Amino acid sequence: MSDKRTQATRYAQAVIQAMTERWRASLQAGADAIAKDKKLAALLADAGASLDDKVKAYQAAIKTDLSAEEQNLVKLLLQNGDINMLPEVASALAEAATGQRGPQKAEIVSAIELTQKEQESLRNKLIADYGDGLTFDFRVDPALLGGLRVRVGDRLIDTSVASRLSALRETLSSAVR
Repeated sequence: MSDKRTQATRYAQAVIQAMTERWRASLQAGADAIAKDKKLAALLADAGASLDDKVKAYQAAIKTDLSAEEQNLVKLLLQNGDINMLPEVASALAEAATGQRGPQKAEIVSAIELTQKEQESLRNKLIADYGDGLTFDFRVDPALLGGLRVRVGDRLIDTSVASRLSALRETLSSAVR
């Protein structure tokens, strides 16, 4: 990928993150307002109240002007009786923008305790390969004999001596048969 394309992608991601954070904050503010204000919750649940009155009450409760798109989302949620789904919608919006379902776990198992420098080097390599948002879990398993076993999401990278010996044993067993 060219340097200009990489830069353009970074700018685009920054814009999407900013927009997503604004929407997420707005949706969370609405959910908090409904949870705190029983009258607002009752009005929003009232089938006899007009949609415009509900939107105005909602907007007054969050003390923020909603964009046209945010108003449309709130109207849609109110029409469908799904206004209580605001926290779930905020969470799903963040997931859709990042393409991930929350932080991914990187599990690193080594035969011996890794130094801080080795751990930091592994962190940097995995972040470069898989992106930000990783949570790291370093563990020791002497049964590996040497090397590492790294699992990120559903991907496994096994460079342990134990797995290599096992593969060699399988190869030798199949050759003898």
